[in-house]
Amino acid sequence: MKLDLDTFLAYQLINVAGLVSNDLAKVYQTKFDLTIPQWRILANLAQFGQSNAKNLCTQANMDKSTVSRAIKILVEKKLLMTQINSEDKRAAILSLSEAGKDMYKKIVPEALKWEKELLASLNTHEQGLLVSVLNKLKNKLQA
Repeated sequence: MKLDLDTFLAYQLINVAGLVSNDLAKVYQTKFDLTIPQWRILANLAQFGQSNAKNLCTQANMDKSTVSRAIKILVEKKLLMTQINSEDKRAAILSLSEAGKDMYKKIVPEALKWEKELLASLNTHEQGLLVSVLNKLKNKLQA
């Protein structure tokens, strides 16, 4: 038995995800000087309001050292604020600073434009089907 990488789901999804991530990165890397991990943290904090490094690892699907480095740089750039967690002094509470919120608000329209251009290669039915299939696979894997 042989594995055909052209049709093997995991291989295809990883390749497409990498291509998508790298292409989207062009939107925020050159103009906003953010790396992929920094953008993921910024986007997750914008979505969820606040978090800690451990939860961001799960939310952004990144390893601890990558998250830690990205947080350190975002704090240095004054895009993130840290607060002492009264329940666990080792796990700082992270949130976007005003500068972080402003940057996020500038990136979002460009990211949505990028997404619209990518999805234009699919018709409306295919776009809905893509979202549905991805949700079903995610739900199955999280069950």
